[in-house]
Amino acid sequence: DTSGDTPSRWLAYSPPPLAVPLDYYDTGKFNRFESKPLSGLFAAAVVLDRAGWVDQNSGSKIQVGDLEDFEGGEIRGFRLGGVGTINFDRPWIWTLFGATHAFDKGFDAPENDDFTWFDVRLDIPLWEKTTFSIGKQKEPISMERLTPLNHLPMQERSAVADAILPARNVGVVVSSMAFNDNVVLAGGVFNNWLDKDQPDSISDNATAVVGRATWVPFEDATRSTLFHLGAGYRYSDAKEGGLVRTEPEINSAPDFVTSDLFEADEINTYQLEASMRSGRLWVHGEYLRADVDADELLDPTVEGYHVTAAWSLSGEMREYNRRLGLFRGLPIARTVYQNGWGSLEASARYSRLDANDGLLEAGDMDIWSAGIAWWLTPYFHLSLNYRYITLDRDGVVGTSQGFNSRLALILE
Repeated sequence: DTSGDTPSRWLAYSPPPLAVPLDYYDTGKFNRFESKPLSGLFAAAVVLDRAGWVDQNSGSKIQVGDLEDFEGGEIRGFRLGGVGTINFDRPWIWTLFGATHAFDKGFDAPENDDFTWFDVRLDIPLWEKTTFSIGKQKEPISMERLTPLNHLPMQERSAVADAILPARNVGVVVSSMAFNDNVVLAGGVFNNWLDKDQPDSISDNATAVVGRATWVPFEDATRSTLFHLGAGYRYSDAKEGGLVRTEPEINSAPDFVTSDLFEADEINTYQLEASMRSGRLWVHGEYLRADVDADELLDPTVEGYHVTAAWSLSGEMREYNRRLGLFRGLPIARTVYQNGWGSLEASARYSRLDANDGLLEAGDMDIWSAGIAWWLTPYFHLSLNYRYITLDRDGVVGTSQGFNSRLALILE
């Protein structure tokens, strides 16, 4: 069933952190442990990047410095942890994964290599199609943000997603399916006071209320063509202030769009998404807008969008996960161990981030991207991305072009 309609044992609204076929019920795996009260398996992943810049004009050098200083290889990230069940009559699912900040980022993740627990969560079934999740997890907003990084056609998320939305937060989420599983609703409340380096009191930390609704208005009889629509909303009381900061969709680059930390009374974020899959073609777009209530900055708005198209060169079709309201990574018909070529996908993306508004002058950025990704097996991945970047900041327009190659190895 290529539509992803078959029942899943994965209960949570957020997918497994490593997004590989982590079958935590498979007792034959060497990395699995089993006991009467608790069972699960351990896994890890390492991602290696190498960036190179082929062009940069004088305006870009004024804005961000010489990009040749940011060429070379790096460990993009390292992650390890486990997932499994607490064996009640209706099993709960536990998830515990840590990573370097570099592995997954948002506006709340600084550029350093500190190790952080990213997913610390319990997923509890309330009834057949409703789940309660508690712990550090992804907020229920944006298909791009919810999709694991190694399932996206591009190596990095769009600049607007990293500039406006957090990577993780501490809180609770309730999600449920309705209307013949064509509608999924999810909502949660978050406050990161339990995270490291945060104030001890809930009242000193920002509280966010977040929700997302998705709908499948059309699927053809062959289940090859499917349309997806979604909308999300996020309210934050902004008690920790706000900032806008992101690199140009190449992890080793400096921040192109950047602001100082500013005080705000509240931030309201709105999100829209639309997807169409037809066989080997997948087209997805998202729009994000954050209205900042900050009198000193004249109440600026930060907004942006991206449109991404991906084409499976090897013929596979991305599955749609109705439980989560998102598309899975490209499956592999035959791995290299099965005398096949794995799966091969080409992609293109245009993204825009507007962060010059009111007295906020963080920068406006446009990025044209092209990429190719090759999964030799579900655990070994090679990819190459190209970016052409235009940045309007500090009264200067800068342009630059760069490449990034990636090797990802999942140990499971």
